[in-house]
Amino acid sequence: MKKFLSLLLTLCLLLSCCAALGEAAPKTELGSINMNGAFRLVCSVPENYSLQVVTKDDEGMIAAITSEDPVKPQMVMVIEFDETYYDVYRMNDMSDEQLQAIADTFSSDGDEVAISYRETSHGTKLMVAQEAEGDTDFLSILAIYEGYMIEFDMTAGPEAQEGLTEAQIQMCVDFLSDLDFIPEE
Repeated sequence: MKKFLSLLLTLCLLLSCCAALGEAAPKTELGSINMNGAFRLVCSVPENYSLQVVTKDDEGMIAAITSEDPVKPQMVMVIEFDETYYDVYRMNDMSDEQLQAIADTFSSDGDEVAISYRETSHGTKLMVAQEAEGDTDFLSILAIYEGYMIEFDMTAGPEAQEGLTEAQIQMCVDFLSDLDFIPEE
């Protein structure tokens, strides 16, 4: 009897896990790019946000991720093929000198910028540039994938009472974790 109850409970747990996986929101199709190989781009849009592709061509795209709530941060994602990195698979493969050259571009105007690194849920290195002092009102996250430079910028909402929170920054990292470059055949 105990074995039967254990099996029944295990089956119930397994079915509930399958049901939860089946309810995942479908990803949004962003379009295709094809400079360094042809890729179809798909992503998961954060809850209460909408995504609009502003411009797109074969080399890249610009997309805005916005919310009607003026307190929520606004985001822009730019994906462009960069010939400088045509042979770089991911940012993880870059040398310290190459990473420093990119980091230096954020402070070329004399702004105080703090550079740190994070990883997506897949282990892809991300460069994070944010204001060095006070509240973070602006954040830029960079990644490279097969020669494509991905820049994800986030600004505090126009009516936000404080700078960006850690949860909002993590939302960007999660967005990039769910951004798929699917090879086209």
